Amino acid sequence: ALPMGTKTDKQGREIVEIRYEMGIPGTFATGPIMGHMLNKLKDKELWGNRCGKCQNIMFPPKIVCPKCFEEPTEWVKLDDYGYIATFDVVHFPTVNPLTGEMRPVPYTTLIVAQPSGGGFFHFCLEHDPEKLAPGKKVVPVWSEDRKATPSDLEGFVLADDKE
Repeated sequence: ALPMGTKTDKQGREIVEIRYEMGIPGTFATGPIMGHMLNKLKDKELWGNRCGKCQNIMFPPKIVCPKCFEEPTEWVKLDDYGYIATFDVVHFPTVNPLTGEMRPVPYTTLIVAQPSGGGFFHFCLEHDPEKLAPGKKVVPVWSEDRKATPSDLEGFVLADDKE
């Protein structure tokens, strides 16, 4: 149960504050683009799509290229590793929009640059900034119980830690 408290407004009137959690259950369709990517995550594969006009590779895949606004024309299997383009070790808790719970701190975000082109935002499971640097090789860590959801890809670790 969440706490209940009382306060007084500027006119001296008592204000009662009642806090409660409210859940709104729901489901949504992933559609053919996101659905394809999520099914490939279940298979431990990263798939994006490529714009036929500017050759931009997008992960997660998009229905329209954000650079030239054309429809992507092909699926691209991404490499099973990447390199840190940039990273940030976060010490301030934020809400995880997928779960509604606070993320434990510290947590590390990074941009993974793909050798085949493109890059994407994800999480790094390493939190020591002394070990992280742009250009270091990272590899994915997969959930043992994959269900074709974004959490199938838990994050990335330094390739040296994996071998």
